[in-house]
Amino acid sequence: MSQLDRVVQKLIPPTLIALLTVTIYDWFFGQIAWIGYFDAFVITIFAIDLWYRYQESSSFIDWARVYWLDIIATIPFNLIFTSLVWFRAFRGVRILRVALRSVRILRLVGRAPRFLRLRKQVKPTVIRKVQPHEKEMKKTLPFYVVLLITINSIMGTGIYFLTSAGAKHAGPASLISWFVLSCISIYIAACFSELTAMFPKAGGVYEFAKQAYGRFWSFAVGWMTAIGGNVTIAMLLLGALQYAIPQYPQYYIGIAIALILLFNYIAFKGMQTSVMVLVSFAVVTLGTMAALIIPGLTKIDPNNYVPFFVFPSFSILLTIFFIAETFFGWESAVFLSAETKNPKEVMPKALIGGTFVIAGIALLLSFVSMGVIPWSSFGDSVAPLADLGGAIFGPTGQFIFTILVFTSIIGAVACWVVTSPRLLMSVAEDKLFFVQFAKLHPHHKSPYVSIAFQVITLIILVIIGAGSYETLLHMLVPIILAIYSAVLMAVTILRVKKPNHPRPFKVPFGNIGPVFTVLFMMFLLSMFIMETHHAWEILRISIGLVMFGVPAYFFIELFYETEYVELRRSMFARLRHYLHMVPKPRTAYNRIIRYTGPYNKNTVIVDSNSPMGVISHLIHKKKHPYKKHHIFCSSKEEKRLLERYVAKRSDITDVHNVRIGQLPRSLKTCNVFISHNDLGHVKSVSKYLAKVANLLPRKAKFCFYVTHHALDIAQNANLIEDKDTLLQLFKDVGLNAQYKKRNKGYIQEIFVYGEK
Repeated sequence: MSQLDRVVQKLIPPTLIALLTVTIYDWFFGQIAWIGYFDAFVITIFAIDLWYRYQESSSFIDWARVYWLDIIATIPFNLIFTSLVWFRAFRGVRILRVALRSVRILRLVGRAPRFLRLRKQVKPTVIRKVQPHEKEMKKTLPFYVVLLITINSIMGTGIYFLTSAGAKHAGPASLISWFVLSCISIYIAACFSELTAMFPKAGGVYEFAKQAYGRFWSFAVGWMTAIGGNVTIAMLLLGALQYAIPQYPQYYIGIAIALILLFNYIAFKGMQTSVMVLVSFAVVTLGTMAALIIPGLTKIDPNNYVPFFVFPSFSILLTIFFIAETFFGWESAVFLSAETKNPKEVMPKALIGGTFVIAGIALLLSFVSMGVIPWSSFGDSVAPLADLGGAIFGPTGQFIFTILVFTSIIGAVACWVVTSPRLLMSVAEDKLFFVQFAKLHPHHKSPYVSIAFQVITLIILVIIGAGSYETLLHMLVPIILAIYSAVLMAVTILRVKKPNHPRPFKVPFGNIGPVFTVLFMMFLLSMFIMETHHAWEILRISIGLVMFGVPAYFFIELFYETEYVELRRSMFARLRHYLHMVPKPRTAYNRIIRYTGPYNKNTVIVDSNSPMGVISHLIHKKKHPYKKHHIFCSSKEEKRLLERYVAKRSDITDVHNVRIGQLPRSLKTCNVFISHNDLGHVKSVSKYLAKVANLLPRKAKFCFYVTHHALDIAQNANLIEDKDTLLQLFKDVGLNAQYKKRNKGYIQEIFVYGEK
């Protein structure tokens, strides 16, 4: 294989990922003028690849039969479609506009054969019986705590804002909308309950999708849930501030950031600390609802419900869409499954019981609100529950309930902030996100890296989206409906796919009920599009955000492939080559020599992936005696550069190229084995250590050196930090090892050394 062919083979996948990303942006967020040039570049590298494949083929027919899709991908459809536009332009401006719109669609279709090349990057699904987090997270949450957290998570802002939205869109008949939505929501909660009882893991909806759909679609559902969670938190914060200080929007961002930092700190401190805060907020929320409903029932005016039907009957169905956010939040509650006592029994009771409580509160609150305040006035309210408090208790009551509602909404923010990082943790455990996001804090047992990432994401989202609560709500609803549709269909699919899997809770009509529920939700979404101004624009933004998950998936899969790990090492090798004259501390490498020494004239050293041969330089510089030094590196660039450095010592030092995880036969003849960061990148640490133990002679010394930090992107980063588990793996293969960790700022140096 020629050098150009190798470069093209490595270039095609990342280039297609980049093209897919800019195509999504071009289609959903604004046209990119230079995307045609990018197309031309992709076509060129496809053509080069096809030429080399043709050279390898026995005949033209065989070549065309195997690579017909790639041949289609090289056809410059975009140039053809653009030419057609200019050819027809003379017929008039209207035709030109129609043609231009058609060309945008045709451009997207024309790129499809190129994107299909990425299907080779889709990896098979791996289903674990026990996820890593289950071994460390403590099952401490009892039923009443999970129930209260579920109520607070589901309640969100809907019950505080959307009672007035129901009155605005359907008048007193919105009570029918609330009743229908309550029935549907209880059934959805039952579907979540069946899946949670089957798979009580912290990943929640991601875990359900993985079991039902496989690796790619589970990532897609996890991606949508992460977006939905972030938008929900931003919406909750904006809604709370809009309730409390509507006249001071200039302070929203600063207060929101302070609350984000506070609640993420509580989440970092662990579930025990978080539970006290979340339960307190839940008690305030339920107390606030009771303080409005019970006195309000005595002040109802029956004339406010007459006439009952004031809008066309279809408005009752449309209203369901606008008030649906009241019952969003089951996905947040199920993230706590791995930390719940007896989750197979507790979670179904909490999910269904919590939904019943919220359904009752929503119906009563809507009934009381329109009974105390005429629906026409109540429908225009910006802070409906504060106005209801004012109508029942006067101006003082309005002020008090403004504070209570603000506190209740902030409680929902706290629930989402505490539970959401569990999703990223579970996705990262399956290497569908950077693996450091699966780390648990050694003391607090919280996913602290995911929490830190959440802080950054939320601050950015609040700064960018500190606008309309209603816009964020309309962005959120389609995303959540898509997530819930996937979860509901998972019930039906798993009934067929895993009929014998234990189901501690079984939803009625599980084979067909979820299908009808999904169809109803799609009907609501279509009504929203037809009846709401700017619905398509809002929906386009939501779809665009979701679609960015496709290139993100392929990027993550590509990132951990061996050849791209080696490519990054080659790049860093060249960088180190240019920076090798910069003075650097050698403390770590001196320790390695001390752990594996002393050396003598019979010492044979095997040095795996030493950066730029630094061990060789130190041994030579300090004049340690040795017989032979074999250097093995996975980067061909590093091998080329190292051969220059050791040219003067070629009689006793040699350089070889191996793939990551491959062990040289010379390991049988050595008495010192040094490994640099190999443990972080091998596919299986246990199998790798077994090979080392099998090849390494008795009494041979070894040292595995790993640099480890919060931003570490090695796929085995979490295992390496787990001292007890790692030492047990060494012991299992007959390697007596010691474990040392040194902190250097945010970087940790780990040494695992000993003697066979």
